[in-house]
Amino acid sequence: MSKFKFYVTMNCVSFTVLMLLFTILSVTVGFAAVVPEAVLVLFLMTTCIAVMISFTDRLPISSPALQMIVDLADIVAVVFLIGGPTGFIPMEMPYVPIVLGMIGVVYLATFGVLVIKNKADAEDINKQIKKMKRK
Repeated sequence: MSKFKFYVTMNCVSFTVLMLLFTILSVTVGFAAVVPEAVLVLFLMTTCIAVMISFTDRLPISSPALQMIVDLADIVAVVFLIGGPTGFIPMEMPYVPIVLGMIGVVYLATFGVLVIKNKADAEDINKQIKKMKRK
């Protein structure tokens, strides 16, 4: 998968998972209303996160665990730098822990989907290679 396509896919998956989670929390515990302004702020956040991760992915990090920590730091920084000053995320209890939990869930879900997508792409490539070798 090309780098650009990877980051666009990451943005789409994370936005979808985030919107589902945000909507569930809105309906079940009255977290915040799902209004057009909120949707746009969340899209801005996921897009900025994808851009930020595209830059930090260029760092020479060889440890997958360290890369995950850097990714999570990117996410937390973007979410709170956009959400805090705009008042979208109240910087008080219980909102901060809920937002951190949402970050974890969305990150793991996005990571899982991208791993599955990469595996499927690799299988397709291997099938094409086998097909070409038979000719």
